[in-house]
Amino acid sequence: MRRGRSRAARRTRSESKTPRRHKNYLSWIVLKAHTKNNAGNVTLRSADPRDPPDINFRYFDEGSDRAGEDLDAVVEGIKFVRGMTADLKNQGAIVQEELPGERVRSDEELRDFVRNNAWGHHASCTCPIGARETGGVLTSDFRVHGTQGLRVVDASVFPRIPGFFIVSAVYMIGEKAADVILAEHPAR
Repeated sequence: MRRGRSRAARRTRSESKTPRRHKNYLSWIVLKAHTKNNAGNVTLRSADPRDPPDINFRYFDEGSDRAGEDLDAVVEGIKFVRGMTADLKNQGAIVQEELPGERVRSDEELRDFVRNNAWGHHASCTCPIGARETGGVLTSDFRVHGTQGLRVVDASVFPRIPGFFIVSAVYMIGEKAADVILAEHPAR
């Protein structure tokens, strides 16, 4: 199984400006948002704030989606795109499938490919606002339960991932937290 970027993505900037005989590339990606999995965690490695935390997303089999709905949704997405592009392949407009590759056919082979290659960049929901009794980590004013002088203002405050691209929701949380903090510390 090949890993990494496609040949098109590996080309350097100067190479991409060089005329090529074949410039026919089609890229697609299967995105699964609104995951059922909420078993990931973030653990501090030390008391040093410069030491990056240990982040474990706990995808698929090791997460809380034991029924495999997330994994199956991504596999179905791959099969859907393959079906959509079948005519282009038959017409010769698509020469080959780069990843996962044409030899990866069965559902189980596709599941293995997804398990080994899936990634995410919307880490969130590890310190949700809410009551301690229900699993909340933060108060409504972004303070960490049981601490003093510590607030969290980032994507970890959400109880569930708020959408496909979470940046606007993160901006809103930042604005809300700024209002809360400024209200507690009015300008003199």
